[in-house]
Amino acid sequence: MPMTRVSDPASTLNNPIPPTVQPDGSRPPRVVIDTAVIVSALVFGGSQSTRLRRAWRHGYCRPMLCRATLIDLMQALARPEFGFTPHEQQTLLGEFLPHALKVRAPGVMPPDASQPLMLPFVQLALAGRAHVLVSADAALLTARGTTLPFPVMALEPFLLMLRDSPINPQPLR
Repeated sequence: MPMTRVSDPASTLNNPIPPTVQPDGSRPPRVVIDTAVIVSALVFGGSQSTRLRRAWRHGYCRPMLCRATLIDLMQALARPEFGFTPHEQQTLLGEFLPHALKVRAPGVMPPDASQPLMLPFVQLALAGRAHVLVSADAALLTARGTTLPFPVMALEPFLLMLRDSPINPQPLR
């Protein structure tokens, strides 16, 4: 797989379909979506959130998660500022988990103060051979000189890429 430089959202908009995203031109891309983007899609709504939820529900992308990123998502939904009951948290997880590919990512720990916030997501993307990492993290989106085997995209460019790609949706088995 060719290496792709981490780019900013504006440069991704100019070339919305990175060559590494669609290896055969029709299969849904494997994507790592950071917790902030998932929580926003599940909790806050809006047109981008609706489009992202439809994309993972209908098989236009294959979100991936590992144990560490699942723990991070569960902790985010349990934050007191949301005020969700355990049942509500489980309902929100039920909107995402059935559509996610579970990946074993050895050595990946949930984010903590001793490591960069996005490291578990980058490690998951590497372990799962992701086509794209979708992030709301400004530092990751604007990182210069970092070489990864997949593009890092903001949500809107990712949704544009999905819209413009000839993807044949594939339900999970």
